[in-house]
Amino acid sequence: MSGEVRRFRPQERFAGVGAISKIWKAMLAGGAGMAALAAVNASIRRGATEPDDSALGGETALYEWGEGNLIYKTAGSESSGAPLIFVHGIGAGISNFMWRKNFDALAVDFRVYAPDLLGFGLSDKPSNVSYSADLYVALIADFIREVSGAPAHLVAASLGAAYAVRVADEYPELVKSLLLVSPTGADNLRARPGMTGAAFYGLMNSPVLGTSFYNVVASERSIRDYAREQLFYDRRRVTDRLVAHHYATSHLPGAQYAIAAFLSGYLNTDIREAFARLEQPVTLVWGKQDTANPIEQAAELLRLNPRAGLELFDRCRLTPPEEDPERFNALVRRTLGARLVAA
Repeated sequence: MSGEVRRFRPQERFAGVGAISKIWKAMLAGGAGMAALAAVNASIRRGATEPDDSALGGETALYEWGEGNLIYKTAGSESSGAPLIFVHGIGAGISNFMWRKNFDALAVDFRVYAPDLLGFGLSDKPSNVSYSADLYVALIADFIREVSGAPAHLVAASLGAAYAVRVADEYPELVKSLLLVSPTGADNLRARPGMTGAAFYGLMNSPVLGTSFYNVVASERSIRDYAREQLFYDRRRVTDRLVAHHYATSHLPGAQYAIAAFLSGYLNTDIREAFARLEQPVTLVWGKQDTANPIEQAAELLRLNPRAGLELFDRCRLTPPEEDPERFNALVRRTLGARLVAA
């Protein structure tokens, strides 16, 4: 792999973004103007349905954090040893829904928690918060301290996994072990935003144009295309239920704020030094056919920390927990169960 830092390219993160400028120009040239854009945005908001809140069992609970309230799911016995916390990735419509094939199954063996991070799912989406990697690192650390108890096992995906690495490095007493699904931050999504990112962030937060851009990013077609091309190897797993849930969640009031920060690069974080310092047991999970975060990134992380282990999932892209849940759940039981016995 090249040592060059990848620069921000919104079209690499969501399908359909490349067409947005053409759409705007066509509407404005045709006399639609800003009022028409605002009307379209309002119509999309009114037409969105409620997200599916039945995918995960257990109890729904509220965590009152300083920057906003979090909704989370919890299940399992308090006497099951160290708690297991699922940390979802970042993207339009992403939430704890991504753990729907793992949460209930693993609650049989562990006390499990699955929060919706601030700005995502059913949690608060404040407009006056500076969404950043540091914000989510602090949030996860506080959640462990104040909700689940420490030390906890962290099972985390993509950018959520990058934040989990930083929590384990900066607050080692809070984290017992990590199981990381295609973590970013060694090459992909490690660079801080420059002037282009800052300008794009300003555009994304403009009331009409920013919302119009977001509505294309979070359209049903964009969500479906992105899932088929990046998330799943088997396109049959991109079901109508999955697309409908992501679409509904991505159109809750305030959902665009965290995504604006993500697309602009403000949620990126460099985990190379932190990952190299980790002393907790670490297992990497990677889909062999992952094109968004290729398998070469796993080799780089293993070079940085040879103590980490790697599990490859064939016929999977970014989402082994969803594409091969039986094997993934067995891996969690095996690795965490062995650590419980060793403790």
